[in-house]
Amino acid sequence: MKIGKELKMQLLQHYFSIEGNVATLELVYDTFAELINPNFGGEKIEKLSDKLFSDLGEAVALLPRKFKLDLNIVIKDFGDYTKEECENIIRQNVFLAAYRTLKGNRQKLLSGCSLIATGAVILVVSYLLHNYELWFDLINISGTLFVWEGVNMAFLERNLGNKSARRLAKSIRNITIGAPEETPALPAP
Repeated sequence: MKIGKELKMQLLQHYFSIEGNVATLELVYDTFAELINPNFGGEKIEKLSDKLFSDLGEAVALLPRKFKLDLNIVIKDFGDYTKEECENIIRQNVFLAAYRTLKGNRQKLLSGCSLIATGAVILVVSYLLHNYELWFDLINISGTLFVWEGVNMAFLERNLGNKSARRLAKSIRNITIGAPEETPALPAP
C-alpha cells in the first residue's frame, strides 16, 4: 500500500508543487483573450470560455481529497485588459458558474420529479390493464423506465453535480493571477 502512495506522490509532483497538504499548480495562458467567450454577454459581462473551469476541474480531480489547491494563473499578455479587470472577470464568472450549477440542479430536480410522477401514473394504468398481458408488460416496463430515469435525474445526477461543485469550492485555497514575472516560480520536481 505504501508503494502506491509513493507512486501517486511522484506522479502528482510532475504537475504540482506539493508542500504538506497544499498543492500548487500554475496554469499558463498566452493571452487573456483566449479565455474569453466572445459570443456571450456583450459589454455587460465578459464570459469566460469553459477552458479555465475545465482546467480547474481536472486539477481538482487529480488531487487526493486531503489536498488544498493554490492556483497561479499566468497570463503572458493581458492585451486590452488590466490585471484588476481580469481578476474581476474571473470573480464574476465564478459566481456565474455557481448560479448555473444551482439552476441546473433545480431543473434536474423538477424534471426528475415529473418523470417519477409520469412513471407512477403509467404503472397505475398498467395494473388496470393487467388482463391484457402484452399491454400490461409494455406499459409496466415503460412506467418503470420513467421512474428509474426520474430517480436517476432528480437524485443521483444532481447529487454528483453538487459533490463535484462542493469539492471544487473546498479544494481551492488561493487563486493568484499575474504576468510571468509577477507569479512566484515553482521549484522543479
